[in-house]
Amino acid sequence: MEDVGRQKRIQVHWKFFSLKLINKNRDIAESHKIVHEIGLRALRVAAAVRRDYGNEGVAKIYTAMGTLYHHDDEDIDDPKIFEQILQCCNFPAQLSSAAHDESWDINIQADMDQAIAKAGDDVGVPLIVLDGGKGPGFFGPVMSPAPTGKAAVKFWDAVIATGGTPGFFELKRTREIGPTFGERPKI
Repeated sequence: MEDVGRQKRIQVHWKFFSLKLINKNRDIAESHKIVHEIGLRALRVAAAVRRDYGNEGVAKIYTAMGTLYHHDDEDIDDPKIFEQILQCCNFPAQLSSAAHDESWDINIQADMDQAIAKAGDDVGVPLIVLDGGKGPGFFGPVMSPAPTGKAAVKFWDAVIATGGTPGFFELKRTREIGPTFGERPKI
């Protein structure tokens, strides 16, 4: 999304979506519940960052957290790690206290409510809502590895054409590989 945003001059408005909150009344595996709880704590920290540093702050903290968790396969469920991530992004370490502050959940739920209104409640992450929240919303894309450069723009244009087609609901196939990352994203 960052790559396509730069190339097509799309302003990305980062929002929050908690798998823990959307799955709270669903029967899911205990291992997923643990990961979803970690994600919610990370979103609370990101919500505190958004309050103080806006959308650009969220992009920065999402990249840092995602890099550590998905690319470097590091455990981010530790207050000291949140502090290090925040400091790496030039944010105050004390924002890490938001991780265990449930009062942030109302902000996260508000973002989720907007997304669910556009894409339904049978979705997860990533979730995209187009046109500043006025357009259609959909779950995905889930890709490994993600395309870059011109290929990313070509794919984005196809997603927009597909997702904006009235009556379109789903396009899916079974994953055959886990996440594949290229170079470590810049933090």
